[in-house]
Order: sequence, then structure tokens, then C-alpha cells
Amino acid sequence: MNVSILILRELSPLDRYRYSLASKEAYDAVSSFNRQAYRVHHILSPYFTADQIDEFRLIQLETDFVISGSAALQFFDLSTFEDSDLDLYIIRAWDTIALLAGFLLGVGYDYAPRRNQPRSFQEAFEADDEGRNHPGSNYNSRGTWGVYSFVRESDRKKIQIISCRSNLVQVILEFHSTCVMNIISYTHAYALYPYTTYVERLNVEVWSEKVHRMPHKIALAFEKYRARGWNSSPTPSRHNALRFRSEFRDTARCLGDSACWTIPLAPVEQLDSSIRGFNTIPSLVNPLCANSWYTLVTEFGDTQNAFELLQIYDRDLQKNFAFTFASTKDLDQTMLSTACHLGETVTAFCTQR
Repeated sequence: MNVSILILRELSPLDRYRYSLASKEAYDAVSSFNRQAYRVHHILSPYFTADQIDEFRLIQLETDFVISGSAALQFFDLSTFEDSDLDLYIIRAWDTIALLAGFLLGVGYDYAPRRNQPRSFQEAFEADDEGRNHPGSNYNSRGTWGVYSFVRESDRKKIQIISCRSNLVQVILEFHSTCVMNIISYTHAYALYPYTTYVERLNVEVWSEKVHRMPHKIALAFEKYRARGWNSSPTPSRHNALRFRSEFRDTARCLGDSACWTIPLAPVEQLDSSIRGFNTIPSLVNPLCANSWYTLVTEFGDTQNAFELLQIYDRDLQKNFAFTFASTKDLDQTMLSTACHLGETVTAFCTQR
């Protein structure tokens, strides 16, 4: 590894970008570094071989699941957490979940039920499908349906499939804090709060029903990420909230907007004969980017993501679609609360965006 790569690796993403503006040579060096550093293979290689990664990603294209949690955080942070799992979020549908689970079983992972789950994966799915949800999971939220763990016996590597009721982004927006609000699809990786997470190294606590129900578990999660380098705070810094194109702007956010850090991912190119039957051309329409929300500081001094779930039925496809839609309920009052909490007037708060 040459000296320039070592130096670039230690810079924050923002500082690397600033350095790339210095000269053509600097731009080329940063571009080369980014192409090599931000490859999804880096976070998948502890779990799969190179050929298995290609098949895994094509199944991702086929089923639209996303990677989130600590694995996605490691992708953007260029770091490695030895005690982390690979969390896969997928819409609750047996045909797609069975395809993903079948792949995991085929490459050496075993279904590892929790104490209160049925012994077989299909029985566990059917139990959840009948509404017999199992408490005790750290992933419980309004949008989560079931959590299924798969473990490789040789090294105890764990992969978790988290089935979601109708919308993946809803579940991510209901996470306990901003540092884990990152999403990796087949085509792109999105960091929802990049300045907070990767420049300020701050983890803003996001209030939700889950936080209210499980304060002890949430406190342990904050401590875990504090040990990994992120200090926790109930609100964003004043500097961040008031800067141009802030992640905490008073206008609606959406996935892939100007406040996000979006990285295009290289497609699977060389196909093994065993996976030639998969579709390899992603759709030109990215439904993930249709999800929107507000990130607001309340009058009580905590941070919340505000949205409603919009359900749409397509008669031609005979299929339901769900999107998070930025909720405007109590927006004016919340803007007043946010401005006051930051020591600003509403006029100043809005004109500095």
C-alpha cells in the first residue's frame, strides 16, 4: 500500500473531496482511491467467496433487499467491527425470502432460531405470517415483521434476514440513531446523515416508540457505537443544523437527496455458469428514492423522523406499494421548536438553509 493511499484513508470524506479539488493529479488520486475503497465486496468477503458474492448480489437485484445496520456503516467508514453481523432487510413475501434463505443455506449457513422461534425456517416464517410475532428481538419496530438468523458453524459468522411489513426505508428511519441509517442496494449505497456520522463523528439519538419501549437495550446500543468512535447526542450540533444543505434542514428529505452521500456501485459483470439465469439489468426506476421524511427537533429537545406511510395499489400488477411520505403535521410548530432549541428565530433558521 503506497503512502498516498495511507494518507487518503485517514482523511474524512469531506477532506478527501476538498483535496481532490487541488489539482488534476489530486483528483485522479482520490478517484482511484474511491473506486478501490468503496467496493461492496469489502463488507461481504467475510461472509462469502468471490463467486458467492456475485450470486448474492444478483439475488439482491432480483428480490430488492438492502443491506443496512453496522455492515453498511463499515462500508462508508472504511472500518471493520469484529463483533458485527450482516443485516439484510427485505419485504415480507415468501417467494423472495425463500430465495434469499435458500442461498444462505446452500453456501454453508444454518438457520439458528431464537429460543421462542420454531425450529425450522419455514415454520418460523409462517408463525410470523399468522401474526404470532416473537418479542425479544432488537429489531422490533412498526415496520418489522420477523427476524431470522443464519450462522456458519465454522467461524460463527451471523447473517440476519429482517422481513419488513411493506417498506424498507420506514424500518431504517425507525432505527435508534443516525449513524446506522445507511442503505446499500444493488445499484447504490446511501448514507442518510453523512456529515453528522463521518465528519463530526456524532451519533444523533432518534426518538421512536421502540426507544421508549426498550430504553435499556437502546442505551447498550449507544454505548456500543460510542466504543466504536461515535459520541451520542439527543440533537444535532448547531453548526450542522444551520449549515447549507443540512441533513436537518426544515424541508423534506428523500433518499438520494443533496444531503445524502450516494455512491454508485459496480454491477456484477462476469457471470459463473451457475447464475446465468438471473436478471443482470437493474430497472431505470429506483423506488427507494421515492421515500421522503422530515428530521425534526421537538420542543422537548429530542430528534425525530416524521413521516406517514403512503399505500398505493397497482391494478395492472395487482400489487401494493408503500412509501414513506414526509408528514406536514405540526410542521410549523416543530420548526419553531427547532429554531428555539438552536437559539435562533424561525426567520433566521429558515433563511440560513
